[in-house]
Amino acid sequence: MNVPQIQIQSTPARLGLTINKGQQTIRQPKAEQSIEQPQAEMSIKQRPGQLTIDQTKAWHNIDLKSIAERTKETAQVGEQKWMEGLARVASEGDELMRIEDGGNPISAQAERNAGFEFEVKPGGRPAYELVDVSYEPGGAEISVEPQKPIIHTTKRDPQTSLQPRNVTGFMEQYPDLKIDWKV
Repeated sequence: MNVPQIQIQSTPARLGLTINKGQQTIRQPKAEQSIEQPQAEMSIKQRPGQLTIDQTKAWHNIDLKSIAERTKETAQVGEQKWMEGLARVASEGDELMRIEDGGNPISAQAERNAGFEFEVKPGGRPAYELVDVSYEPGGAEISVEPQKPIIHTTKRDPQTSLQPRNVTGFMEQYPDLKIDWKV
């Protein structure tokens, strides 16, 4: 016996897609910035120095002396001459005391005391060695007050552009179903 048969043939559907990728760009412009640095405030106070010039020795070198100095020098010379004279008189007295030893001490003393000696000192020491110069510098007061920088910044937002993704669908193959009978 022949049994009829059903023959089924199916074709599946196929979907096709066209995809355009999206694109995104981001650009970040640099921020604008300006910086100013004000000068620091500074003050300087300079106290004057102390200059001392002592030319007393130079004046003495050219024999220009004060009355007090002259009196002092004269007293020193007088005391020295008095001491020398005292020593001379004592020595001469001792000579006369020993007159019995012989010789002629009176004429020897008269001969020694008849003249006098003096000394001439030409010039003196150079004047540049005789002037005392001293300098004491004055102090300086320095104060500095720094100033903070002035900074101005203008920010820039990012610039973006977007092309969205695009998907398009289409049928590559349509579905199909065929049914057939065979006897």
